[in-house]
Amino acid sequence: MQIEKLIEKIKHYRWLSVGLLIPIMVIGLLLVILVKQDTAPSSVGLVSSPQLNTGEKHEKGVKKMAGNDKKPTDKETERKDRITVDLKGAVKKPAVYTLKQDSRVNDLLLLAGGVTDQADTKSINLAQKLTDEMVVYVASIGEDRPVEIVGTKAHDDVDSAAAQATDKININTADLAQLQKLSGVGMKKAQDIINYREQNGKFNQPEDLGNVSGFGEKSLEKLKGSVAVD
Repeated sequence: MQIEKLIEKIKHYRWLSVGLLIPIMVIGLLLVILVKQDTAPSSVGLVSSPQLNTGEKHEKGVKKMAGNDKKPTDKETERKDRITVDLKGAVKKPAVYTLKQDSRVNDLLLLAGGVTDQADTKSINLAQKLTDEMVVYVASIGEDRPVEIVGTKAHDDVDSAAAQATDKININTADLAQLQKLSGVGMKKAQDIINYREQNGKFNQPEDLGNVSGFGEKSLEKLKGSVAVD
C-alpha cells in the first residue's frame, strides 16, 4: 500500500512539475522576444551614428567655410597695406616686388639680394621711401640714365609731354624731384646741379649746365627747350 501511495505522489509531482515548467518556458520566450525588441533600436542607432558624425563633419565644414569667408577680408586688408615696386638695373635679382607700406629703397635691395659690382652706389638713396607702382632703376657706373624713376612709363610719358607743353623747369629754383623730371637727369645729376648753384650762384643761361659734371654737349642738346633760368 505504501508503495502505491508513493507512486501516486510521484505522478502527482510530475504533473505539477510539468505544469510549472510550461509557464516558465512561456515567460522565458516572452523575455527573449522583449530582449530582441530592445536590441533592434540599438542596431539602428549604430547605423545612424555615422550619419550623425557626417552631420557633425558637415557642421564643422560649414564653420570652416565661414572662417574662410573672413580670410579674403583679411587678405584684402593686407593688400591695402602693401605696395608693388618694379626693380631694374644693376641688381642681383631684378623683378617686381611686393613690400609693406613705408618701405625704403634699402628694404627693396635686400629682397633683391643687393646690387652688383657695377652698380653706381653713390647715386642710390637707400633711405628713400617707396610708393606703389614705383620703378626703381639702379644705374651702372658711368651710365647716363636716371637711378630712380617714379611711376609707370605711361605716367612718365604723360609728365614729359605735360612738361613740354607747359612751363619749362627752372634749374635755379627746381628741387631734387623736379630736376629728375628732366631727360637723362637722375638723382646724382640733380644733386650735382643743386650743389653747383649753391657753390657758384645761379645759372645765367641753360648752357651753363655744361659746367656741371656729367653734362656734355649731348646732354645739353637733349635738355634744350626743357630748362629755363630766371
